[in-house]
Amino acid sequence: MNRDSRQTIHMGINFIFSPMVTIDRRSYIAFQNALLEEGIEITKTALQEQREIALTRDMPTDLEIKVSALGPPAIGQLLIVAPHPSRDLNLFIQEIEAVLRAFDATWPEQNRQLMRSDATLRDLFETDADHAFQELWETRLKQSQESLAAFGRPVLGGGLRFVMPPVAGEPRPVQIEVKIESFLRDTKKMFVETQFTWPSPMPAGTTFDPAFRLHQVDDYIEQQVLSFILGGIP
Repeated sequence: MNRDSRQTIHMGINFIFSPMVTIDRRSYIAFQNALLEEGIEITKTALQEQREIALTRDMPTDLEIKVSALGPPAIGQLLIVAPHPSRDLNLFIQEIEAVLRAFDATWPEQNRQLMRSDATLRDLFETDADHAFQELWETRLKQSQESLAAFGRPVLGGGLRFVMPPVAGEPRPVQIEVKIESFLRDTKKMFVETQFTWPSPMPAGTTFDPAFRLHQVDDYIEQQVLSFILGGIP
């Protein structure tokens, strides 16, 4: 697998917060105006009163923003996703920070508390094998092709999933989930999904800090995840 071939195909961050914000037509319009002030022009919109504001930008690069009510109890969600990013991570972080400024301008709250957060990066990597699963199964895991005959039919693809709990003593405890598998739409490519979840509430007034969170995920991919994948691959 070629680590330099990394192509990020999804970036996302999710914030669960309290208290819940008011979702109505007034805030729906105010949030769009605040985003426009930050340079983010929305092309598609949807409102479910008291439930959800969904906003999409198609150009120049796609961006999805959702403010939703969760519960009970009544807590809120702010989800920001670049489903097909044609940009670097730092540019996505800049847009998240712009969305957060627009969010705070629409729903001012000095004592907002971050209850939970998660961030996800999905990547593709080129492999040298005819099939990425072959490289993962035979080269990395040292398993024989014949052992798959137990399934009684051809294997189109597959992979590994790891779930790792928070480590004692971490200043910001985080649960990590990593998926490594062949990409079925182009089987010469390896698909890697890395998700960090910060399950512990932060003190009221703490900043959401998207740069710290996404860079922590990105560093883990570059250092730990790729080290594992390439550990048995010449």
